[in-house]
Amino acid sequence: MNDKKLFGTDGIRGIVGEFPFEKKFISLIGNCSAFYLKKVFNVDKAIIGWDTRESSEWIAKLLMKSFIKQGFNVFCAEVFTTGGIALLCRKNNAVGIVVSASHNPYQYNGIKFLTPAGVKIPVEIEEEIEKLIFSNKKIEKNGNGKIISYKSSAEKIYFDFLLERLKGVCSLPIHNFSLVVDCGNGATSVLVPKLFKKMFSKVRFININPDGKNINANCGSLYPETVKKELKNGEIGIVFDGDADRVIFLDEKKVIRDGDYIIGILADEYKKNKKLKNSLVVVSIMSNLGLIKFLWSKNIKVIQCPVGDKYVSEYLAKYNGTLGGEQSGHIVLYDLLPTGDGVLTTVEVIRTMLVNNKKLYQLCSIFEKYPQLIKNVKTKVKPPIEEIFDKKLLSDLEKKINGRIVLRYSGTEPLFRIMVEGKDKKVIKNTAEFLAKKFLKYVKNIKN
Repeated sequence: MNDKKLFGTDGIRGIVGEFPFEKKFISLIGNCSAFYLKKVFNVDKAIIGWDTRESSEWIAKLLMKSFIKQGFNVFCAEVFTTGGIALLCRKNNAVGIVVSASHNPYQYNGIKFLTPAGVKIPVEIEEEIEKLIFSNKKIEKNGNGKIISYKSSAEKIYFDFLLERLKGVCSLPIHNFSLVVDCGNGATSVLVPKLFKKMFSKVRFININPDGKNINANCGSLYPETVKKELKNGEIGIVFDGDADRVIFLDEKKVIRDGDYIIGILADEYKKNKKLKNSLVVVSIMSNLGLIKFLWSKNIKVIQCPVGDKYVSEYLAKYNGTLGGEQSGHIVLYDLLPTGDGVLTTVEVIRTMLVNNKKLYQLCSIFEKYPQLIKNVKTKVKPPIEEIFDKKLLSDLEKKINGRIVLRYSGTEPLFRIMVEGKDKKVIKNTAEFLAKKFLKYVKNIKN
């Protein structure tokens, strides 16, 4: 295993101008990735898209240079969603490149690579690319590819795919409900208004004027309260992040409905219609116990995976499942698209509402969540968690709160995440604060 890590839970992520997001090193990432992906997948096409942060386009241009030097023809979709790029990979038998830091602020950026099947590259390939990057091996030019403008064709393919999911369910545009959509000044800012105006007669949009610095700025999937303020009686809120690989809803009663509710709704629907393959659902370790117990009550097998939608996809492939996702709003509808796509998820939830002639809040009433608290602690160092918290301590605490504790480091930010879940809000808050203090004390001793 390679000791030097660049890839986290969702590609390579960092602050622009700092390692590894310096121009020279981005070119090195591009050279090595292009070389290795061509070797592994034996294809000569790449699809590239990016989000709206000020650094995304120039990073994409550096990567395109690297890929054409390896003989790739690079189809440039410009500002596009991650899920849309995944679909285009499948349609074209091409590798995918997405320049985005998803839900992070504009100072960050990220690089994600996708396989011709439309899934994030597996850990094994990430590790081989890392080895190549740090080996100092010179990557020789291996062809003369070209850059092909693909924006309008990419949009048509993506829109047709999404519109097809509503075919036979209703006539367009839909008049049944009113929507307010927060595009987070991200990749959906242009795409979604074009698409949703075809789908819905009553829809309005906020945060659709990206300026390079306002992506996810007090808007988007981490700030559902922003769209909540805009909702009038009976309206539904839909909230995307920077690259729209996740989505959060607000129902007609202005209640925030995260990925756990979406999974519950879709699992129930697919199970009823015998479309839940192998009667299983993949969820992450952060998913709420209320959801898990609901799925069990429906005789649905629950398989838990590490955090990251790429792991949801991997586990769905491994166990031959149809549906999986995370509380954060990453939902994978594997038979439709094997990578999380917030726009596709939105269409699927709307479809479920129409088929059942039910409001969103009614669909969400199928289970109640356990009180859950997630506490983020900033940290520059990441000592092994088992060195700080022994198993007996955590086991005793879980018995005390009659619930669960999950401790992990973020794969995309310098954070230690504490998740505590139980029946008593005050008890779980005190437990989270105790764990945070213990962590900070340990880290302080390391520095001293």
